[in-house]
Amino acid sequence: MKTVSAALTTLVTLAIVNCSQNPTGNSDSPDNTQLTTPFAVAKSASVSREAATASETTLSEQVESNNAFAVALYKELLTENDNLFFSPYSITSALAMTAAGAIGETRQQILDALQVTLEETEFDAAINSFDQSITSYTDATEGVTLNIVNSSWIQANWDFRVSYLDHLSRYYGAGVNLLNFMEDPENCRTIINTWIAQQTNDKIRNLLPEGSIYPETVLVLTNAIYFLGNWLYSFDPELTQDKTFTRTDRSDIQVPVMSLNEPDEKVGMYYSRVGNVRALDFPYKGDRLAMTVLLPDEDTYSSFESALSTDIVNGLITALDSVELQVSLPKFEFTYGTVSLKKAMKSLGMVDAFDGSLADFSGIDGQRLLYVDDIHHKAFISVDEEGTEAAAATAVTMTWESVDPDEVVFNVNRPFMYLIRDRETGMILFMGRVVDPSVTE
Repeated sequence: MKTVSAALTTLVTLAIVNCSQNPTGNSDSPDNTQLTTPFAVAKSASVSREAATASETTLSEQVESNNAFAVALYKELLTENDNLFFSPYSITSALAMTAAGAIGETRQQILDALQVTLEETEFDAAINSFDQSITSYTDATEGVTLNIVNSSWIQANWDFRVSYLDHLSRYYGAGVNLLNFMEDPENCRTIINTWIAQQTNDKIRNLLPEGSIYPETVLVLTNAIYFLGNWLYSFDPELTQDKTFTRTDRSDIQVPVMSLNEPDEKVGMYYSRVGNVRALDFPYKGDRLAMTVLLPDEDTYSSFESALSTDIVNGLITALDSVELQVSLPKFEFTYGTVSLKKAMKSLGMVDAFDGSLADFSGIDGQRLLYVDDIHHKAFISVDEEGTEAAAATAVTMTWESVDPDEVVFNVNRPFMYLIRDRETGMILFMGRVVDPSVTE
């Protein structure tokens, strides 16, 4: 049993500023629970978020890692004939904060699962630099909103290292929210869920399911990402019609399909074909971010997905070139999750972190008591004539050992995969597939 440190008050006084009590009484919380537990918001007194310092080469290497992880996790999460949507970037960010407190093999397995090839703090610096680059761009671009925010939630009387707190502040801009999981775990869960909902424009609600927070919970690391982008070339709602969409089992359904132009017109878009797969960029305002749709030929979706690799994705993106097309795309809205990523991450090699007898997170508190209990992820996307709204959140919960067609017609009328990516760096922010546009969750 962990002994509560009597020195914590001194630690907080020396290492933390702006640590005031903030009751959050909110009757409109996502699960209709009155929030009464006060919590303090803590940040390093001496360390602020570091300016973007990663070199172009370092950032490019991390983009490759993120995208390789996106493809690997996509294949782990697939279930037959179900839609899928997640944010590899959100998951990487949350697990990067987790890895920052891990030591030795525990840390290496997390980085390997994330496909990270950078050394030491280069990884953190690359994420920090991308965060600041993309948010600076979206802040200055009309018609595009992007909110990426990190935070941690720590048992108030648990002795954590100042160096770990400094690291979260320096590279992730993350404060530490002090909660009392020990006495009121359910209310703490509601507080975290409410914060996630606020950061994602209420699109990610109840990320942490009932029973996911215990009295033994010590630390929850969270990332939230929210995107709202208007198309650079908007669809005319008057051209939207119910049309046939053929699912993977070859059955047909009628769904609302948007058209970018009249049947006898074409529009200039960035398009490619590699083998039996075609790709098309749907750019957002500002022309840096885009949704890239990957459309295999008829009756080839399953074989394409089985063979999916970063080389295939990169090949399609590299080959994109300007052509004149007729374009249609289904309207769809989909919520994915909340899902546990524990099984998938174990399959990718992150094993020791989930085992209390093997995990080493002594970088967080100087002891080898903590381990990862679970990783929760939830994502939302809505695509219509005006643009795209997408959100995702990831929570890493940590506890301790006491708890065990024709080439000029791009007609998306069958299952497809899609990415929301930064065209400047190539970073994939979201990834998913649509096998049935009529399914909403």
